[in-house]
Amino acid sequence: MWPRFINRQLVSSFRGVAARHFGSQHSVAAKLTLTLPTKASKQAVVDELKLHRSKVPSQPSGISNGTSDYEAAIFASPDFATWLEDETFMSSILEALFEENIDQRANSRGGINVLSAVADGLTPKQLFGKPQTGFSVLYGSNPILPDLWNDKEFGSNVDRDNESSVSFISRPLPGSIGQLETTLPLANTIFQNGRLSTLFASKWQRSNNKSLTLNAMREKISQTIRPSIDRVDHTYPLLPLLPLTPPRKVVAGLGNIVRQVEINGSATPASKELEGLIPKVFDVRTKLDESYTPRPIGVWCWVIPPNVVDEQSLSDLKVFRAEPTQSEAELSLDVMPTFSKLLSSGCRLHKILSGGGGWGAKQGLLSLDPQTNYYLSDQDDIEMFIKAFQERDSPDSYEGLVTPGSYLMFCIEPHWTQKEARLSQQLAPITGLGVAPNNDEDANPTNSPDKIEVIDDHFGIVSKSGIFLKSTNEFNLESARSDSTPRPPFTTKVDVPQASLLL
Repeated sequence: MWPRFINRQLVSSFRGVAARHFGSQHSVAAKLTLTLPTKASKQAVVDELKLHRSKVPSQPSGISNGTSDYEAAIFASPDFATWLEDETFMSSILEALFEENIDQRANSRGGINVLSAVADGLTPKQLFGKPQTGFSVLYGSNPILPDLWNDKEFGSNVDRDNESSVSFISRPLPGSIGQLETTLPLANTIFQNGRLSTLFASKWQRSNNKSLTLNAMREKISQTIRPSIDRVDHTYPLLPLLPLTPPRKVVAGLGNIVRQVEINGSATPASKELEGLIPKVFDVRTKLDESYTPRPIGVWCWVIPPNVVDEQSLSDLKVFRAEPTQSEAELSLDVMPTFSKLLSSGCRLHKILSGGGGWGAKQGLLSLDPQTNYYLSDQDDIEMFIKAFQERDSPDSYEGLVTPGSYLMFCIEPHWTQKEARLSQQLAPITGLGVAPNNDEDANPTNSPDKIEVIDDHFGIVSKSGIFLKSTNEFNLESARSDSTPRPPFTTKVDVPQASLLL
């Protein structure tokens, strides 16, 4: 019998979200994922895909025989980065995906526009599994790659300061009304192909002998992707976090630095409560799981406006206890819907970069990661600090600034036992973006399967750098009715390992 939390939380709550299908409109791109052993041969992959496609009764709904060019976004895990530049392999993959459609459509001069990229891995098969190796593909006859050949987005990936990225446009978060844009930084491929990251556009057309040939290829620094338009009503976040404390009111702080919070009516150094709790977390984990090996714990905090604390009854939220009545896995699943609501309400999530210790005015300071956009220049960083100073007396944290009067709720990544991870919910088929653990100590950061597997109607990639969310307009329908003043775009960084967005 499965543990209670697996049945109740994941099966009843998240299986419905992961497997939701709202019709089969032709505006939805087709999806396919190939999970591969790292030692798989190119020919074996092509043969397996062709065999699989031959058994499919009809083309996916995203494929039609119109007059426009076909499009495909092909993502590889780092192990297969060089395969994306193998013309024979890519031609064979495209042939298998589009089959006879290229010959049947009216416009024989049309071709296939392709975006090729390398991500840190594919989404895990299970909610708390490791990223997978292989390829994940979005493809169709619809404009899923707007402005693919826009000159402004071209550029070399050899001498750049940071990795290129892709941005996915999707439906709003639950309770929001503005579309969501999620930016995912790509993998560092310097040791695979000499590029800091791998992102390029290519154009393929039929030659006289009817084979697909490469006509053009250019490197890119960014690209927008529209994976679906009419398929789901909202984008659903899955944020695996274990709450350590109730919301704590900020007494003193500016920008991304927190000096004091209020605990039981008294001003307290910001790091003091965490310094007492983290050792207890280690003790509980060691006591309850014999296989647990202590390692550094990532700590995050939500920055929450006062009105949201009241609206969501956050003061009553269950938090970690030294003598727990449920496992960390159970508790994190219990509070996951609440964290989804916080994100929809415009609350930002920040990782704690440093803090603790010190004396005098520097005692107990906490430094929060100030980054909320992927491309944050030094000038943007300075402007953020200036704005923090100007609005230092405002408790409204919608600008992502820590100001007195706003609230912080501290969380850590939960510990799952091996059994709990093994029984966690399957995450296929979905369209998903996720966060891969950035743990250099793990000798096997990805899960390489024993055989080639083709997963229909599934697309998912992950990034070690996290994902960056940008939601426009109002955050929820209630505020939209009561306040006609548009807020600035909401942006936040989500870098919690194994966090996911279901698009």
